[in-house]
Amino acid sequence: MPTALETSETQQPAADKTAGRGFRVSHGIEALTFRRAAFASAMEGMTNGMLSLNAYVALKALGGERAGYEAELATLVTMLPSVAMLFASAYNAGGTVRRRRGYFLFAAVFGRMVFAAVPLIVLLPGLVSPFAFVGLIAFSSLICAGVPPALNQVWGANYVQASRGKRFAWISSVGMFMVMVASWLAGEFLDGSALVRGVANYQLLYPAAGVCGALALVTFYSIRVRYAAAIEVAEARDAKPLQRLGRAYVRAFRLLKRDRNFRTYEIGFFLYGVAFMMLAPAVPVLFSRYLHADYADFSRATVVTLQCTLMLVVPFVAWFAKGRRVTIVTASAYLVLIGYPAVLGVTAATGQMAFAYGAFVVYGIAMSGVHYVWNLGPVSFAKGGNPLPYTSTHTSLVGARALVGFPLSYVLMKLFPDTMWPIFIGSSVLLLIAAMIMLRLDRRMVGQGLQQFA
Repeated sequence: MPTALETSETQQPAADKTAGRGFRVSHGIEALTFRRAAFASAMEGMTNGMLSLNAYVALKALGGERAGYEAELATLVTMLPSVAMLFASAYNAGGTVRRRRGYFLFAAVFGRMVFAAVPLIVLLPGLVSPFAFVGLIAFSSLICAGVPPALNQVWGANYVQASRGKRFAWISSVGMFMVMVASWLAGEFLDGSALVRGVANYQLLYPAAGVCGALALVTFYSIRVRYAAAIEVAEARDAKPLQRLGRAYVRAFRLLKRDRNFRTYEIGFFLYGVAFMMLAPAVPVLFSRYLHADYADFSRATVVTLQCTLMLVVPFVAWFAKGRRVTIVTASAYLVLIGYPAVLGVTAATGQMAFAYGAFVVYGIAMSGVHYVWNLGPVSFAKGGNPLPYTSTHTSLVGARALVGFPLSYVLMKLFPDTMWPIFIGSSVLLLIAAMIMLRLDRRMVGQGLQQFA
């Protein structure tokens, strides 16, 4: 039977001509989708904000620093969510969500409520505790790898093209703001006196994060997805998840082989990603070993400062990128990002928290540009008006980069235990090479008469 979302609205439907034959989305359906998605995104932002301290909790609260396993735990906690993106393509077929909307409930229970088990970790002996915590993070990341493509299907199906970008921007802003607020409050909470006698505050924080995350996904589940019957029939014959995953990577390989310019663009992005991922596990070790920072300083520098900078700078990036070729915008973002490992190096050398805040201001400025081209860069290469193969290939390569960048950072931390400069210098060199690749690609494409704008 049709749901209230599909039948209660009486407004005249407005067709989204780009969504495919059979799609009819009324203004009421779009408005109701937006309201529910805004609430769900706020809850998801709160969840991500609380979970942004995972690496520091593993080092501090769970004893990783005392046991001398800083490098191992920081690498695993930051790496595994990115590696899980290797499996995102298995969820990417529309039928996965449109015909089996229960995925959101599955992810709510097994991907989010799994954090309710964190208080039990303290009962485990010795080093088992922090590594069991890592296992929970890995399990949650794997289960929730399908959430981004699932939500992309919701936006594509339930919003008309004319308002899709604006509504997505508002929802993203809500989520970004809640990440910032929740991370700041989580840092203060973890530094504060125990709320319940005999129970560490992190043992209360993680069940709360699980409940917020589950509530977000249950709310997304309540949104019925509009789709074309013809597409539904085709998707019903789709393969099993592992077969879909294999097919997705075969298609990605063929696209990269066929489109030389896009392949070069992705090589540059791959090097940027390796550099970015080299720095991710180094940051919690830096704050723990060199700055001896508390949770509040860690959250304020790495999340609050970053999110504030992003919100302030994104409009300027949109102005800068307007009318400029995507290769130029991408190279510019990489060159600015070189300042991030440079200032982190100064932070390690001086032990001054002020430089850490400065590093994340630079990071936020650069990542405003990277975020822009991350979403719009691959689309600019699409031929025939179909960006899906390009965006899917671009997303799938996140996991591949994670298998290189994070282990490389770990090896450098073990080879040079008394200094982090090899990581900072190595990432800077990779970013410089990535920028040079983008500028060379730009010259080649201009010579070919191609003008891909961001």
